[in-house]
Amino acid sequence: MKAVFLAGLGILTLAFAGCATAPAPRLAIPAPGNPASGPAESLTYHVFMGELAWQRGERRIAVQQYAQAARLSSNPKLAEHAAVMAFRSGDDALALSLSRHWLELDPKNTDARQLEAVLDTRLGNTAAATREFEALLHDLPGYNLLLVGDLLGKEAGAQSSLPVMQKLVAAQAQSADAHFALARLALQAGQPQLAVSEAQRSVALTPDWNQAVVLEAQALVAAGQPHAAAQLLQARVKAAPADTDLHLAYAGLLAQTGQDNAARDEFNAVLKQHPRNADALYALGLLALQANQWEPARAYFMRLLATGKRKNDAFFFLGDTAEEAGQYLTALQWYQRVDGGQYWLPAQIATARVLLQQHKSAEARGYIDKLVADDTDDAVQLRLAEAQLFSGSGDDPTALAIFDQALAENPGNTDLLYSRALLRENLGQVAQAEDDLRLILNRQPDNADALNALGYTLTVYSTQYQEARTYIEKALQLKPGDPAIMDSMGWVEYRLGNYPQALGYLRKAYTQLADPDVAAHLSATLLAVGDKQEARAVWDSALKQHPDNRALLKLRPRFTR
Repeated sequence: MKAVFLAGLGILTLAFAGCATAPAPRLAIPAPGNPASGPAESLTYHVFMGELAWQRGERRIAVQQYAQAARLSSNPKLAEHAAVMAFRSGDDALALSLSRHWLELDPKNTDARQLEAVLDTRLGNTAAATREFEALLHDLPGYNLLLVGDLLGKEAGAQSSLPVMQKLVAAQAQSADAHFALARLALQAGQPQLAVSEAQRSVALTPDWNQAVVLEAQALVAAGQPHAAAQLLQARVKAAPADTDLHLAYAGLLAQTGQDNAARDEFNAVLKQHPRNADALYALGLLALQANQWEPARAYFMRLLATGKRKNDAFFFLGDTAEEAGQYLTALQWYQRVDGGQYWLPAQIATARVLLQQHKSAEARGYIDKLVADDTDDAVQLRLAEAQLFSGSGDDPTALAIFDQALAENPGNTDLLYSRALLRENLGQVAQAEDDLRLILNRQPDNADALNALGYTLTVYSTQYQEARTYIEKALQLKPGDPAIMDSMGWVEYRLGNYPQALGYLRKAYTQLADPDVAAHLSATLLAVGDKQEARAVWDSALKQHPDNRALLKLRPRFTR
């Protein structure tokens, strides 16, 4: 099965309005002026050149031209347009400068104030961001920390946002909402213990708030305490048997922790009382898909469709079940009915996949090209998916051409560079892969994935082990406990001859990530320290699951000597 999205089975959380900084309507293209003729002509010239560059896909040049135009103008709409363009292009420093110019022209504009606060958060200007959010909280009726937390999580990144949120919450220590917002952000940032303690403070301040209890349970699961989470929700369900949302949350937790049969029982109990409950039907459909029960899944999604709710979800998964059955025309018809929501993009990618499965590669490429032309916001994700589809079908040269095209359209995009680097490494283009990874690190020195990938590539394809170790070590500092990075660290220690250290990293990595390459690294290291029995056990177990894995097969001669 291609993709089963389990979002609906997770514990229910609140959703709030996001950042209100959508790009302004595009400005009409003026006639080009002579930049040396005077301020008005210079302004016109920069707007024209910016619009022209944008239409050509030269985003960096477009942003620079609009920035120059904005600084020559007293029009707040132009300042807004330039600031948002810089923000969406990832030039945070320029976006912050432009947002402040926007505020000078329109001091009471809420969007400008929010954008400034978000950018200060992104750039680590904690004190400034805190002051700016405190002013917004003071000045705007209805603006609260729940909204701030959601905005920061979406637009600034949970990890960068935590210091700001902690300072804001400290000033509202008796607010259950404040602690709830911080708990949710901590969970997004991968700090479950902080999430648990903050959720517990929220519950202590408002004991009857079931949503805070649900968040505490979610945090407990993330902290490795699923049994405690289940007990917590089970007790709350018993105390409030009529609360459907609480029953759904408990059932979602059971599914999230792999207790599928118990989850089905809970969801069916909800359906018994509320036969048209869309959330229960949706969840049961997903559980059926997980169990490869295509016909029951189809039946649940048809029932979901009949409720008139979550239509796009139903359309997408009806397409998925039809695709699994090889009913490609039917699958395309369902996918094409998805017109919004979280599955819009997956439905477009699935459409291209079905076309590829029908050996219609030109149609698949044309379909993605049209989507990119119509929807520039999703262009990078569409190109990434397109390249992965062709690579997955065995057509790596076309995948590489797609990455090249996408990078011409989005110069310097780190996601595209990273994915192209992995493909180039797989194709044996090691020097070019290194070039891509170094380009990323020139822009983002703390990109842990790129650091790890470069370190691992140097470990495997060169003898620059000390340099490789430096990159991997920094990656591990940025993402402590990440099993993929621990595997890289173990392998570079192996190459350096530090077998005991290598064994420590690789054992930890394999405990968390039962990957065949990690198994191969662990087996080789166990052989190096003379433990052939455990090495053989690890190798045998992994080979049964992955009989075609090259790294495992490469070790076979060492076990037959």
